[in-house]
Amino acid sequence: MSDLLYFDCHAVIGQRPMKPRRARWSTEHLLEDMDLAEISGALVVHGVARSYDVRYGNERLKAELEKAPGRLFGVWCIVPIREPGFYQSGDEMVRAMEGADIRAVRVMPGGFSLAPEVMGETFEVLQHHEVLTLLEVGWSGADIFSFFHDLLSRYPRLPVLMTHHTWSQQRHIHRLMALHDNLHIEFSAYQINRGVEQYVADFGDERLLFGTEMTERSPGAARTFIDYAQIPEASRRKVAGENLRRLLKGQGPGKAAQREDDPILIEAREGRPLSVPVIDAHAHVLHEKGQSAGLNYIMYDGDAEGMLEVNHWCGIDRIAMMSWNGPVCTDAQDGNEIVWRAMQRFGDEVIGVAVIDPTHMTREEMDAEIRLRYLEQGFVGMKPYVRMNMNYEDEAFMPWWEFGNEHRLYGLMHVAGHTGGVAGVGRLAERFPEVSWVIPHAGSSWPFAEEVAACIREHPNVYAEITYTAVTNRSVEFLVEATDDAHVIFGSDAPMRDPRQQLGWVLWADLPVESRKKILRENFQRILDRVDPQIAERRLRNVD
Repeated sequence: MSDLLYFDCHAVIGQRPMKPRRARWSTEHLLEDMDLAEISGALVVHGVARSYDVRYGNERLKAELEKAPGRLFGVWCIVPIREPGFYQSGDEMVRAMEGADIRAVRVMPGGFSLAPEVMGETFEVLQHHEVLTLLEVGWSGADIFSFFHDLLSRYPRLPVLMTHHTWSQQRHIHRLMALHDNLHIEFSAYQINRGVEQYVADFGDERLLFGTEMTERSPGAARTFIDYAQIPEASRRKVAGENLRRLLKGQGPGKAAQREDDPILIEAREGRPLSVPVIDAHAHVLHEKGQSAGLNYIMYDGDAEGMLEVNHWCGIDRIAMMSWNGPVCTDAQDGNEIVWRAMQRFGDEVIGVAVIDPTHMTREEMDAEIRLRYLEQGFVGMKPYVRMNMNYEDEAFMPWWEFGNEHRLYGLMHVAGHTGGVAGVGRLAERFPEVSWVIPHAGSSWPFAEEVAACIREHPNVYAEITYTAVTNRSVEFLVEATDDAHVIFGSDAPMRDPRQQLGWVLWADLPVESRKKILRENFQRILDRVDPQIAERRLRNVD
């Protein structure tokens, strides 16, 4: 069993406004989730300090930390020194922190500025004492680079840990890391493809931390990103917990947390490819040698060859690919051709998902593309997208759905915007009962998970595919409970996001082994098995 010690730099407990009814929040919830994902310790903020009053909330934190001494460690929320109700000098604040054994602070976005005239004295005190300071990317507004470049330059010895940054902000974050040795990052939302490997190569292993954003996000998702990281073992140990302990001047948990063996997790915690079969039901792909898509999105080695390499690291056996430029950029025919080349090169490992776009194609062109991709090349999935700016029940889509119904294809139906929503998918499920209708991102939020679950209960040919950056804690378990374990499907949305966090969301879910096996492969395989045999046979002939 692995003795890797995970020490979480980014956790929150306590009451918070706008909390979804089902969302976890208490210290007891946090400790349960830490036990589930074998996380030894966590650096914790109290929600009341974020939403009400910092000193009052920080005092509330003390009683919560006492519930698990040696496992939970406090972070104080602060406002500028000399503010009403706060400490009136740096010495007073530091003495109070020392008395409570607090070695990290969080500065929450709120009703004050981080300008030197407001926060300068406070930052100078924190810099002098080298106090780890957590800052959300949201402080910056639209211009992430300029804001943080100025702040990090002004306080070059202040150890700053950025949180809440996402995969779409890579160009800013990478440049900031290159310029500022005092910037540290964690990966709970920064789920960039090959992220840990790339950042260790570019910046070393000293400024990368393990964070989960419990109790909101799945802790298993965060640790799987590190378990399967292709970095030296010494670097893995630093990222998992040693770097945080060093920044906290020795504070941290004493030993690795371990529980009973689980046949799925034996390999996962060791970072060995899974022997349990896995199919990724939702992925994109870039053109050959592609590294980015658009102005915002870097996707390191995001072509089919690079994606399959990452899959092999963790044991994803097959992958359902659509292009990126087909649905997102509405360049459907070229995107389908990229997928077709991947199918020819990599055979049965790649499952083809085609895009048909009524906004750029005539009816004749749509019919020709449908015949080519499905009847001649053996694609099995149908992917419309929100950027077509059309309701999926529009008559222009009907020839595609009718063909899908005749040949028992599946549709991957992103339902944001003007698409008709979950209710529209339900109506399509009634009208075209032979199509398997898959709603992606079903685990993205509690309201959406509840809406998708209700649709599935009404329509047995509708399925929930989970992938989303939010990796909403316990939403996978909820979807199983609210429907059954035959209607929930694993997908990653790679290479926009790295597949390993999405995989960990399922691997460490609080579900029986057999249910996780169904989510990882069996449910989607059943959908594939329904496809018209002539299409399946055509695909196999083309890739042999």
